[in-house]
Amino acid sequence: MKHVICTTQAHGRRGFAIVVVLLAVAIAAAVLMALQSSAYRQAAAGREAVARVRAKWAARAGLEATIARFEHEIERGEPVTGFDTIDQLSEVASGTIEGARWTIQSSDGGRIVDAPDDPHARVNINRMSVDDMLQLEGMTEDVAAAIVDWRDPDELVTELGAERGAYVQQESSRLPRNGFIKSLHELELVMGVDPELVRGEDWNLNGRLDPNEDDGEASWPPDNADGDLDGGWSAIITADSIDEGLAVDGQERLYLPETSKQELAAIVDDLSPLQVDAILAYSARAGIALTDFIGTPLPTLALATGQFNTSETAAMAALTRDQIQQLIDSATLYDPEDGPIPGRININMVREEVLDYVEPFRDNPSLIDRLMAARNARAQGFVKLTDLQEYLGPQQLAQLARYIDVQSNAYVVVSRGRDLGSGLEVELRATIERTALPVVITEMTVR
Repeated sequence: MKHVICTTQAHGRRGFAIVVVLLAVAIAAAVLMALQSSAYRQAAAGREAVARVRAKWAARAGLEATIARFEHEIERGEPVTGFDTIDQLSEVASGTIEGARWTIQSSDGGRIVDAPDDPHARVNINRMSVDDMLQLEGMTEDVAAAIVDWRDPDELVTELGAERGAYVQQESSRLPRNGFIKSLHELELVMGVDPELVRGEDWNLNGRLDPNEDDGEASWPPDNADGDLDGGWSAIITADSIDEGLAVDGQERLYLPETSKQELAAIVDDLSPLQVDAILAYSARAGIALTDFIGTPLPTLALATGQFNTSETAAMAALTRDQIQQLIDSATLYDPEDGPIPGRININMVREEVLDYVEPFRDNPSLIDRLMAARNARAQGFVKLTDLQEYLGPQQLAQLARYIDVQSNAYVVVSRGRDLGSGLEVELRATIERTALPVVITEMTVR
């Protein structure tokens, strides 16, 4: 009997030991599987991190290639048109680095092109009058007035508009800048502005036709899946263009109100001392524009200053077209300390329909037709602003030159890097400006 009990107890202990061993094995297996799973996830995360870094640097390589080519164009020190620059930048709109590739694209009237975006092909919102803005689809008088109040320097409320008090009453964290609107994202902060009108199908405002922007109702935003990008207001307006970048020779422009006689004589050929005095005297006046030298003979401008008598102005020669162009190419009346000024339209790059949003053109379709035909007939477009005098009178050109130019001073580069192994993509958006050498990057985002 004692033997039977001992045997039973022994079997029980062995069974318990087996269970313990099996449990230990199971726990060890589970721990091993967890470790393997963790190691796999970490390895996958590591591979993804490496792929993301590779894609990011491919996108950055596209930006740097664009900047290098842009700087080369500036350093040439010759007049260049948007035609020339876009052709040059298109050559580096795609490329590869080890294991990754970049592409740079933008929208040209809905058509996707392999090139950076030229904001000078659109109207700067900071230059638009209320009547200009009311041409935008869905724009209302109260929203246009609110935009004016957002960007003007005072706290006076425009009729139907909205200043600081209106935003405070709504307990809004946004308040009017009372300065130039910096981006279309900022425009959406203005009271009453509808982001769907601003963005259209281009919901991320990158100027590229992304898959979710060309799939109908399958995903946001709504689109018509026609292969073209409907950018809403963003196809017509911008806040990225700037006026009067570097001089044509790549140097900083001379601020005429503070320019010496010797400096002025160095940038404009064959000026007489009397002409130098007249230019500087007129430039010291308030409320004038550099384009005044196009539309009005220099002796007339000199007489208006009250510093020259009729015998002096009678002896004063008018500026030649070349002298006027040299002055426009190398000088400015904008105080550099005030910062950049919203840019004019580049007549070489603008689409015909965009000119309907610019007051002098809107009611003059024959003028649009004449300039577009002339531009398209010229292999390089208009290289100099004074080239337009072949088609316009001096006074008409002086008026239009307040709205148009023949050169672009800013570009928006949307560079998308793609890791070739994983397909992972990183997009970089940067605004580059022709305001200094090296070229200035004024804004950059990565997503």
